[in-house]
Amino acid sequence: MPRPVIGTAVLLSAALFLASACTGEPAVPPSRAPVNIGFLAPLSGPGASVGTDTKRGAELAVQIVNGQYPSVALPLGPGAGLPRLDNAKIRLIAADTSGSVSRGATQVAHLVRTQHVVAMAGGYESAVTEAASARSEDLRIPFVNGGSSASSLTERGLDWFFRTGPSDLSYGRVVFSLLKERQSEGTSVKRIAVLHTDDQYGNDGSAMIERLVSHIDGNVVADIKVGARSSDLSSHAHAVTASDPDVVLTFLYTSQALALRDAFDRLGYQPPALIAFGGGHADPAFIRRDPSAAEGVCSRFAWSSDLAERNPTARAVGYLYRETYDAPMNDDAARAFTAVMTLAQAINEAGSPTPADIRSALVNIDVPGRDTIMPWDGVKFDDNHQNIGARGIVEQVHNGRYHLVYPFDVARARLRWPMADEG
Repeated sequence: MPRPVIGTAVLLSAALFLASACTGEPAVPPSRAPVNIGFLAPLSGPGASVGTDTKRGAELAVQIVNGQYPSVALPLGPGAGLPRLDNAKIRLIAADTSGSVSRGATQVAHLVRTQHVVAMAGGYESAVTEAASARSEDLRIPFVNGGSSASSLTERGLDWFFRTGPSDLSYGRVVFSLLKERQSEGTSVKRIAVLHTDDQYGNDGSAMIERLVSHIDGNVVADIKVGARSSDLSSHAHAVTASDPDVVLTFLYTSQALALRDAFDRLGYQPPALIAFGGGHADPAFIRRDPSAAEGVCSRFAWSSDLAERNPTARAVGYLYRETYDAPMNDDAARAFTAVMTLAQAINEAGSPTPADIRSALVNIDVPGRDTIMPWDGVKFDDNHQNIGARGIVEQVHNGRYHLVYPFDVARARLRWPMADEG
């Protein structure tokens, strides 16, 4: 009896499987097939609101690359798909970390082995990103992060991890530049209280403050650790008031930021200034819960809606985001958008969906600032794979919304100091 004919697709699938099994590398999809990218975010648990924002930013980037909005003047905006891969589309496959370190690493392995992703993006909590990117390193899969700021993430000597957004050290330099300028005007800023989560994000941030505080000849008068899932910060608030700080600096997630505000309210206390290093204070949920109680709070950011209004492309992308999700674009969404756009450009430049080729393209990528939606010099990675073009800014809540207050030469609102000042 004649042997049955085996279809071409079956033979190709078998070949890809055997190649993957022999080399340990993930199977490369055939030409014109969608290029699968994994995306990590906390889509449940305390960080779910931020995770949703980051996923939306990533989705919008993919929609633009895939040709849904051809009028957007960004690289890969006109046309549809990846030109150097026969216009292949990108498929974004999101996975929920729930803010869990172990789950973040497990999700990477799952996406690579079962969904055949050729690269990873996303990540929010620095500790989760640390574990997830370590797993990605083991699997030799590029990982592009935009939203985790712990400086140590790009100090581990990893070959496959890249960060497009600023590190906490970069943000810290902006914050301390602001404090230095206030000091030159006669404002007392030397007594610093730091509240931070007892994890990589918070502990790295605390160490960074200790490193930079000498720039203002200051002292950390209180270094207060907070459990990453704590919901009552009464004792922590008492410790802040007892230290009598000039400035409170925070590294907290959304639930802790809200709990700290509640604890200060119960004490009838408001610090002269509170400057957050992103986290929960940057989550729109922080303002939505009680806009009046958020007045005067400052936070560092990598993106600004005020500056976006001056950039036609950023303004157009912000409009698309609002129309699509019925919510304004924010810093978390913009950073995720930029990470995914950068990864898409690298895949296209590689002309190949092979992870090693994508990594090589990331090493050599050089995106000018005008080709992003960010107020940056651009995207170009140093030897540690930290973007040297990323910049930070400081915004303050005025009338229920964050507005750009520093650097002063591009500010859209006057910095209120003390934060209770209504003048």
